[in-house]
This record gives sequence, structure tokens and C-alpha cells, in this order.
Amino acid sequence: MNNPSPSPAENSWLANYAKLVVALTFVLIFIGGHTTTSGAGMAFPDWPMSHGQFNPDGWWTDGMQRLEHGHRYMAEATGLAIGILCAWIWRAGRAVPLAFLGGAAVAGAAVLAQLDKPTVVHAGLWSSVIFFLFLLWRRARLDPCPRPGMVRGLAILAFLGVCVQAVLGGMRVIHDPAGTLAGAAGTATVLRVVHGCFAQFELCVLVALAALLSPVWPRLHATTAWRGVASLGWITAGVLFLQLAIGATMRHLGAGLAIPTYPLMPDGGWLPAVSSSLIHLNFAHTRLGSILATVLVLALAWRALAHARGETRLTRPAMLLLALVAVQFTLGLLVIWKMRPPILTTLHVVNGAALLATVVLLTARASRSTGPVAVARMIRPQFAGAHA
Repeated sequence: MNNPSPSPAENSWLANYAKLVVALTFVLIFIGGHTTTSGAGMAFPDWPMSHGQFNPDGWWTDGMQRLEHGHRYMAEATGLAIGILCAWIWRAGRAVPLAFLGGAAVAGAAVLAQLDKPTVVHAGLWSSVIFFLFLLWRRARLDPCPRPGMVRGLAILAFLGVCVQAVLGGMRVIHDPAGTLAGAAGTATVLRVVHGCFAQFELCVLVALAALLSPVWPRLHATTAWRGVASLGWITAGVLFLQLAIGATMRHLGAGLAIPTYPLMPDGGWLPAVSSSLIHLNFAHTRLGSILATVLVLALAWRALAHARGETRLTRPAMLLLALVAVQFTLGLLVIWKMRPPILTTLHVVNGAALLATVVLLTARASRSTGPVAVARMIRPQFAGAHA
């Protein structure tokens, strides 16, 4: 069997759907961030169900439960959307419904075996994931997909990533049934932080995938002037991710107002007069990290505007970076000055994710033909054949 190359119409629909999945991920990050900021992350002490039910009574009328259960619903919808995207890229449209049927059969067998309800749910859920991956592998063996290997690899990474994220979220609940910060260095706190950071990683993978699927990608032309943009972009992305990780650690440890003033300390000095781990963490994020991240983003935007004149596919993301970094800095100030109101704090998290995503988009485009040699060798030959 020969799998024909995707038509331009199919590529266009797929590219738009990939953008939709990125948008859904931003919504999920907003809901998840607001759930954490509002202290609703442990509104239900069990997982994957809520109070032993799929749709617990009264969850919509209770503010904390509405946030957490809504977060879970949105996570499920986003995970399904990513699975559909992965199947579409691999041109295995039947994989999603067949995986659901396989998971339902396993769950039914677990019910007949009189296993407890959480075990039944886990059996159905994770068997469907295994069936899905098996169906993709079988499809590739019988009829190889003509899409580039990097696109297919990122699709699998995105799907596995959302599965890992679900496990991290669930383990965070299971290891902290009391919903407290007791034992701040314990497993529950580590899982909270990793869960928050991994969401940013998953977003970056989806943004990179959407960039590769975009009709803009094959129209990018090689120029050695972009090499500096790409190199600085990867450095900036790494520093931004580290800054977001420090911010997530600070939030989950309750250190967001360990230093309640800005730019000076409460005693009027520039450096903390009191030494503690929470103050050091806050200082690293609100002072050192924010300044370094801002400088790198501004430098990246300036370099892109200076070295990619006339190439709007690079200059537009660069202009967006200038706007986003200004908004991010302003939100950070307001979070401190207004004593960490939940909505502003959540918007600060989401805008930080948008800033990282835009850096990844700009850097991916700059790396199209002139990034590191290893990236160029992986991408260029495959797309040359795909778009010939």
C-alpha cells in the first residue's frame, strides 16, 4: 500500500487544528494556574475520579470544587485533542475510536472481575493509551506516513507528554490527600512543581509542532543572518524556562510575597536583610531572574528585527515579544504591589507561558535553515522531500 502525500487542503486544516490545540493548552494553563493560585488544587482528595465519581454532586456550586473539577475536565478535553492531532499527523484516523473501544473492553473486564472503581478507571484509561500507540505503530508498519520524521516524532512526544502530565497531576493529589504544605520538601511539593513546569514543556512541544505544520514553514528562506537569532533564541528559551520553574517553585511553596515590596526591600535596601530559603527563592525570581529574562528577550527581539528585515515571519513574533515582556513585567509588579490577587497572579503565569511560546516560535523559524547544524540536518532534507 502506498500512502499518498497529504493534499494542500488537508495540510491547511491540520495546521489550523494544531493552532487550536495550542489555544486549548493556553486555556488549560490558565485554569490550572488559577486553581493553584486560589488554593483549590486539593478540592478533591482522590484521582482519577472526584469523590469517587466522574461527576460529583454539587461540584458546580462550590467554588473550589468547580475550579479543580473544571481543571480536570479541561485536561481531559485537551488530552483528547492532542491524541486526535497525533493520529491525524500519523494518518491513523481510526486509532482514536479503536483505542477507546479497547479501553472500554478492558474496563468492562475489570468490572466483571469485581475490581474497585479506581482500578477499573485506571485499567480502561491506560489500556486505551497502549492501544493507541500500538495502532500508530501498526499503521506505520503497514503503510508508512509520508509526513516528515520530525513532525511525527514531535506528535508522539506531545501525546506522551500529556499522558505524563496527567500522571504528575494525579500523583500530586494522591501524595497530598490533606492538601497542606506540610513537609515542603516532600514528594507532594516536588510533584506540584514538576507538574507546573511540565505544562510549559508540553506547550513548547505543541508550539514547535504547530510551527512545523504551518504553511509558513516551507516558505522560510535560508540566510546566514538568522544564525545569531536562532542561537540567542535557544539560550533565551532555556533561561525563560528556568525562570518559570523558579516561579512555580516559589508559588507552590507559598513564597510569592516573601519579599512584599518592589524594587526596594521592606527596610529600604536593595538586598534582603533577613536570610531564609523562601526569601532567597523570591529574590532569585523577582529580581535576578526577571532582569536576566527581560534583557535576553529584548536582545532577541532587537536581533531579530535587525537581522531579519523584510521577513515578517520573524519580525512579527519579535514585535510580539516586546509587547509580552512589557506586560509580563507590569503584571509582576502589580502582583507584588496588590498583594498577589488570584486573577493577576494567574495572568502573570499565562503571559509568561505566552512569552516562552513566542520565543520558541521565533527560534524555530530562525532555525529553519540556519540554526545549529544538527537541527538543520534533521529538518531540511525531510521537508525538502515533503514539499517538493
